[in-house]
Amino acid sequence: MKSTVPTLHITNGDSAAGTLRTFLPDPVVITADPLFDGPASAGDDDAWYAQRARQLTTGGDSVRHVGAQLAAWDRAVDDAVRRGDEIVLWFEHDLFDQLLLIRMIDRIGRVVARKETAAVSLICIDRFPGIDRFIGLGQLSAAQLATLVDRKAPVTAAQFDHASVAWAAFRADDPTALAGLTGSGPLPFLGAALQRFLQEYPSTRNGLSRSAQQVLQVLDDGSMDGDRLFIATQQLEESPFIGDWGLFDVVRLLGSGAVPLVTIIPPSDGVDLRGHAVAITDAGREVRAGRRDCVALNGIDQWRGGVHLLGERTVRWRWDDARQTLISLKA
Repeated sequence: MKSTVPTLHITNGDSAAGTLRTFLPDPVVITADPLFDGPASAGDDDAWYAQRARQLTTGGDSVRHVGAQLAAWDRAVDDAVRRGDEIVLWFEHDLFDQLLLIRMIDRIGRVVARKETAAVSLICIDRFPGIDRFIGLGQLSAAQLATLVDRKAPVTAAQFDHASVAWAAFRADDPTALAGLTGSGPLPFLGAALQRFLQEYPSTRNGLSRSAQQVLQVLDDGSMDGDRLFIATQQLEESPFIGDWGLFDVVRLLGSGAVPLVTIIPPSDGVDLRGHAVAITDAGREVRAGRRDCVALNGIDQWRGGVHLLGERTVRWRWDDARQTLISLKA
């Protein structure tokens, strides 16, 4: 007999949600904050929403609007869990989704008194039959998504616990615990996603994040506009990692230091670099080759989850690509 318990479906953005709504009789809400971008350290909800809204907007009224939207997404989930509704989580294997997933599972686990009584199920995939390069749920049709409904599996106590440990480690001001979670675990795609996140720390070789390194690698063959640059860099990723505006932030940062590693013509004061020609500089080639260090040249002031990478010429935490591990340069 079909269950009469109300169900709330949660997914990663408007594209997938819109398609799910065409065939699911139940409400669908989204959670779509790119948590790998900017600080993710604030404690209680009000401080959290304010911190993330400042990262996601340009200021003014938009901060209040975005903060209110983030709060509304959470409130819809909290209310459904407290009512005892069934929760179905629809997510993917990539970093964007895996961070959203551990945050959501941790939050649900804190709302209910006993995790094992929460009716929470998970649908999470890294491929789909007939799709050569699976980008995400948003590229699937309603008929394709509908085939996944029967694949939902209950979120186990081990998954609740692992998600909470991982979420706390992601928000910590010391990344050591997070670096210890890149192996296999109860959430099968989380380890690889966290490994990709750690690759955004400055490299021991030249101080570049993996994303910045890929930008300079692509530009070494010649200048190109922002749109082509985004497409070319994403072809170097094993899984979808960053949106176009996020990549444009990386490009602008490379071009804004005391020693620019790229040029942007015409200069851009906005977010969108489509239609702007981006080219590597001589200094960029030196850094890309490992003959100079980006942090030593331009310093660093960036966030990785709860870690603030800050230094005029040096920084404590680095990614060692040869050993595929995060290291501390502080004794």
